Amino acid sequence: MHRTRKKGRACAAAAAVSLLGTGLGLGLTSAAAAPMPAAAPSLATNDGQAAITPVVASPTTVPVPVRGTDGRTHLAYELTLVNESPLPATLTSVSVTEQNGHRTLLKLTGNSLKTHFRPSGSAPDAAPTDQLSPGRQGRVWIDAVLPTGTRFPLRLRHLVSVTYPKAVGIVPKRLTESVTAMTVPDRHPVVLRSPLAGAGWLDGNGCCEQVTPHRAAVSPLDGTARFAERFAIDFVRLDSGNRLYTGAVDKVGSYPYYGVPVRAAAAGEIVSVVDNLPDSTPGTSPANLPLDDYAGNHVVERLRNGEYVLYAHLKPGSTGGRVHAGQQVAVGAQIGQLGNSGNSDAPHLHFQVMDGPDPLASNGLPFVFSSMSLQGNLGEPVDSLFEGKAARITPAAADRAVADDKMPLYLNQVGFPEHQ
Repeated sequence: MHRTRKKGRACAAAAAVSLLGTGLGLGLTSAAAAPMPAAAPSLATNDGQAAITPVVASPTTVPVPVRGTDGRTHLAYELTLVNESPLPATLTSVSVTEQNGHRTLLKLTGNSLKTHFRPSGSAPDAAPTDQLSPGRQGRVWIDAVLPTGTRFPLRLRHLVSVTYPKAVGIVPKRLTESVTAMTVPDRHPVVLRSPLAGAGWLDGNGCCEQVTPHRAAVSPLDGTARFAERFAIDFVRLDSGNRLYTGAVDKVGSYPYYGVPVRAAAAGEIVSVVDNLPDSTPGTSPANLPLDDYAGNHVVERLRNGEYVLYAHLKPGSTGGRVHAGQQVAVGAQIGQLGNSGNSDAPHLHFQVMDGPDPLASNGLPFVFSSMSLQGNLGEPVDSLFEGKAARITPAAADRAVADDKMPLYLNQVGFPEHQ
């Protein structure tokens, strides 16, 4: 289970923090020596002229709209920025609007911008910032919320406002750039049955508004930055007294949900199984794990429409005799038991949907559960659960209790049917 950035904890399929080094932007050496190239990839202004955009931007993906337990439809993705100026840039706002400019779906300023922006290569405990050095790359984590009745295809644009210490040549001291037009097609998230049963399950690390360790995870693999955990959830279970564990924090037996069945969330084909890794010690984060061991004991399943599902950190030996690569499984078939193997500091199920079979070298896709209830929300940081005290759960509003065909959001406590 990933813990907060403050303590630098990590515990899911991929590293919780960006593994990337400093971005290699192409800084301009001087204003006089920096003519605009003939085919500059910038948007045209209203009068048809090219516009100078010293901070260039590109989305990491075209998002798939997904409805959350808050009743709202979310577009979750990342916007990569590179400062091509020879001067340090201060970001003052980042907005997502409909291309006609009539509706703003997200505007980040001040502290909200700092907490949603990170220069590449930042340490996990680095202070929030709005600064982007010359030639450096950074990312803004976007959660744009769509108004009811939004129609697709949806055409978006991004507005990036930036200031420099002074004007340099054709680059002014302050400017707002219209960058990265994007069309969101009419697509839908995969609908799944929960891999777990019963009440009390907490989304201890998930999407969308906050930049949790899952959302912030960037894995640079095979020459490409991957975002496998964009929508990943760490499921832990609180008991009837809202406690995560009773007894010694470092014993898996202190967590009453340890070993519960994990079942296939849809019909599909098993493509890989790992079953021989030991449990990690709860209460501490494993150190120096090999890359292949991050997911611990795990199963990857290919669904019929081509998506892949990862069930990670399973109990040692719990998949043996149940599933193997190449096997066809029915929805609801038991594939293992919840454990604490791999990059995990408390028993939990790491669950994610992705566009490829590798737990790390893939990109995360949104999903919803066909049958789910929203019980409430954790009213304090996840780290408080490790103090052995009862968690503060705020009950869900009555009109949000039925959450079928929705995605759990970070800090939601949810329930699933006992028998599926």
